[in-house]
Amino acid sequence: MVDVVDLVGHREASVRDLFAAYPSGVAAFGATIDGADVIMLASSFTVGVSHEPPLCSVAIQKTSRTWPVLARASRIGVSVLSDAHADSVKLLGSRDPGNRFRAVGLSRSTNDSLVVEGSAAWFECRVVREVDAGDHVVVLLEVLAGSRAESASPLVIHRGACHRVAAIAS
Repeated sequence: MVDVVDLVGHREASVRDLFAAYPSGVAAFGATIDGADVIMLASSFTVGVSHEPPLCSVAIQKTSRTWPVLARASRIGVSVLSDAHADSVKLLGSRDPGNRFRAVGLSRSTNDSLVVEGSAAWFECRVVREVDAGDHVVVLLEVLAGSRAESASPLVIHRGACHRVAAIAS
């Protein structure tokens, strides 16, 4: 028999624990706003929402203090963190903005989007729309440019811990 978690009245801890069973990548969203570098992390980044036009999405908590600032950018850099960033994730996600940038090198585009150096992939995006989704907002982003690193492997979060991707021998 499978244990069933009743989510009626959904205690947040139960929902988080259940959702943590699904592995996800970690993306950093960054831009320079009014001369200051702004960056935030999310594990809810999704690519391939649409191929024409190229769209991706991210779900952001409505309580985020960083998103309202970052949303003002004309372009946002989205970096798919690599396994080389495993030791940097806590600093990048720190509530102290001054500490976030000690962990990694950043590159700035001519449009003031920021990308994390050594990422598995990066995208330069613009916000297309925000959609209300419970205690989150789902942000649709149009991909305007991007690149991927052939040798970098993405960082994966599963059950609250960082993991590296490994191919299964066939």
